[in-house]
Amino acid sequence: MASTNFLEDVVTEILLMLPVKSLLRCKSVCKSWYTLITKPSFKTAHLKLNASLKRNHCILLKRFLQESNKSVLSFLSDEISGDDHVPPTEITIPHSNEFLQMLGPCNGLVCLTDHCDIILCNPSIRDFKVLPAPSFNYPKGLFSSTMGVGFGFDPLSSEYKVIRIAELHEDDESWGYRFHSVIVEIYNLNTKCWRETDAIVPCVWFFPCSEVLFNGHFHWWANDKDYGGESILSFHMSTEVFQEIRLPNVCAFPDGNERGFLVLNESIALLLFNPSEHTSFDIWLMTEYGVAESWTKLHTIGPLVQVERPVLFWKHELLLEKANGQLVLCELRSQRLKELQVYGAHESFRAVAYSESLVSIKRGSDIN
Repeated sequence: MASTNFLEDVVTEILLMLPVKSLLRCKSVCKSWYTLITKPSFKTAHLKLNASLKRNHCILLKRFLQESNKSVLSFLSDEISGDDHVPPTEITIPHSNEFLQMLGPCNGLVCLTDHCDIILCNPSIRDFKVLPAPSFNYPKGLFSSTMGVGFGFDPLSSEYKVIRIAELHEDDESWGYRFHSVIVEIYNLNTKCWRETDAIVPCVWFFPCSEVLFNGHFHWWANDKDYGGESILSFHMSTEVFQEIRLPNVCAFPDGNERGFLVLNESIALLLFNPSEHTSFDIWLMTEYGVAESWTKLHTIGPLVQVERPVLFWKHELLLEKANGQLVLCELRSQRLKELQVYGAHESFRAVAYSESLVSIKRGSDIN
């Protein structure tokens, strides 16, 4: 019996070291391996080991291909070179168009949305789920339209949550529609249904790099209802409490700049830029989470020729999109550009730092 347990432990340790693609094949070897690999405890251990060792760490890229009229997901390897060709593995996204946003990742899952359809996806195992639309009975004469979507995991309840911030409006013969209020609705993957909340939040805005999951909170660009201008609206995944974070004074609105925020050095980074023939990017870092006074300007990148907008901070580089729909890497210190042979429709690029997992959307929560 002791010998049998020892062998099982050895097999488990060996399987935990394998990438997801190999584990999917191993499920077909025998019934005992299938049972082991599909256990939530094994999936949790595999996920944690990947994270601690930073294994299978890569860039998950979303882009729209005009020639085939579809959005695809691709994996860019950990070591990117200027000689890289278009990624050979392309995962077609259902219900796709060039306006899809990519939110997350969270335990290997990402949320894809064009603010009409909302799709949860684990690209490691090609698992997709299109969420049902909310079906609440709004007051007579009022209609809803999505302003912002969020996605994350609540470790206390082991639940994945999708947050929808929507505007209620009424038709108006003179103006087309008249604003009424902002509502918040939450979808739980375990219960597979939407629920209403009584949260009072400001209007949120959408543009590229404006919705970020970080530090157990989801973040949107928003109106600052207390001070006027702009702010970051955060939502805590466990407490479901909203908070507004003020921006540095340099963000007096309007100032002619576009905004974006990404994650850099385990902090939220704010990028101010004005797309042109020679674009510069001012990078500000919130060194203490949630504290407006901690915003610190790091440096300015550029001017860069025909580079339009940021996509992702990756190690010591910034992934950027050129005006012709090509990806480039900019080394932060030297500001040297490295062109990648990866193309897509203009403004269709989204990217996240990704680590693969076995978590299944169809099973609800696979994380202990």
